[in-house]
Amino acid sequence: MTETMTFEVSQDLLASLKIGIQDLAQEIRLMAAITYFQEKKLSLGKAADLAGCNRLNFMDLLARKGIVIFDYDESIVDSELRGVAQLSKGAV
Repeated sequence: MTETMTFEVSQDLLASLKIGIQDLAQEIRLMAAITYFQEKKLSLGKAADLAGCNRLNFMDLLARKGIVIFDYDESIVDSELRGVAQLSKGAV
């Protein structure tokens, strides 16, 4: 099930942006998806759905914009690195 959202945009605004209404709608969807993803209100998959693209394309778009996709806590990264170091010592 889907919902439809509409709002009015003046021709002056479209002329200032130098884009058509369809392009503006897509850009708004994309900006909303990125914002909700960054605020952790939407998962990567749900944000991609909102943006109107698949997960891999959305990840690529985020990377091109320099947006971190996987945000790990430093303590988790340190713990993982210690685990890798211990594994590599045991393998030798």
